[in-house]
Amino acid sequence: MQTTNISWADYSWNPITGCSHAGPECLNCYAETFSRRMGRTDQPWTQANAETNVTVHEDRLEEPLDYHWPKGPGRVFVCSMADLFHEQVPTEFIRQVVAITRAFPEHVWILLTKRPGRAARIDVDYPDNVWLGTSVGSGPGGEYPDTTHRLGQLAAAEASTRWVSFEPLIEPIGDVDLTPFDWVVVGGESAPEEERREMDHAWATDLLEQARRDGAAFYFKQSSGANPETGTRLSVHNEERGIYEQRRIREFPELPTVTKQARGEAMADA
Repeated sequence: MQTTNISWADYSWNPITGCSHAGPECLNCYAETFSRRMGRTDQPWTQANAETNVTVHEDRLEEPLDYHWPKGPGRVFVCSMADLFHEQVPTEFIRQVVAITRAFPEHVWILLTKRPGRAARIDVDYPDNVWLGTSVGSGPGGEYPDTTHRLGQLAAAEASTRWVSFEPLIEPIGDVDLTPFDWVVVGGESAPEEERREMDHAWATDLLEQARRDGAAFYFKQSSGANPETGTRLSVHNEERGIYEQRRIREFPELPTVTKQARGEAMADA
């Protein structure tokens, strides 16, 4: 367990490390770059190397039980360096991870996967304080393989809060149905200029308009840049004034009642 600089989370917890590429968004994966630079994995994150690179850490399961939570109740990014629903992760271990989230109702536990089909299929009861999300970075008819099929797979999951990370947004997504989702996060790719695939703000504002149409909270995380959290203001057209403005739009979905109550009790006991 540790605090994190990711703007939409307060903490990160990695009971699993390592992954394999699951789509075009993975080309410049920050987790792979960091892991290989630090010597934690020495092979590319290909499917052929998944058995070696994906590691389940039984000893980290109880980290939240002993953690002192310096920021108080907050949002926890689960598996920021992995994918909880990777096929190399046993279903029983996934159940154990989810059981920990249920034991801490005052926190929001944020799960993000590129394998939402498995997240929807497996027999796991997601508690109300889990936000289950998937990544979508490319649309139909573009340069890259279409990843919007993940939206329908995630919509089939029985989770109280579902969300979509359009990050890295590497091409236009087109018109999609966001009504099954509570939260939409959009961000450009962070990578060196020679490797980075630039995001046009028009693609992001299109998703903003669709989120407004379909009732989802919207969070603009970053523009494309060499470093994360670069350019956190989005170009949005002001219809009344007829001009484009730079706005910082960082909304969150409503907390479930049980989390609000548990958070209040935790703060009262602090």
